[in-house]
Amino acid sequence: MKFSIDKHEKYIIIKPEVEKLISPESTSLKSEIVQNNTAGFKNIIIDLSFIKYIDSSGLSALLLGNRLCKNQNGSFLITCPTEHVKKMIHISML
Repeated sequence: MKFSIDKHEKYIIIKPEVEKLISPESTSLKSEIVQNNTAGFKNIIIDLSFIKYIDSSGLSALLLGNRLCKNQNGSFLITCPTEHVKKMIHISML
């Protein structure tokens, strides 16, 4: 899966560059989140502007990121979700 990654001193922005965040892509996103969190980034921003569809595995990747950042007293932010993604996030109570 292709990502755009923008690292700053106190946070990182991860932007998946696919239209669907489904099983294979969400596994790659989880790995990217875990690697960067382990490397010391406790504040992670996920830019979902390319994502038009997300399934339960994609939501699981977002929940993992939220949990990892929260456990390190950091912040996990989701930006630029489409209407479909907003609905799925709202339904899942993320």
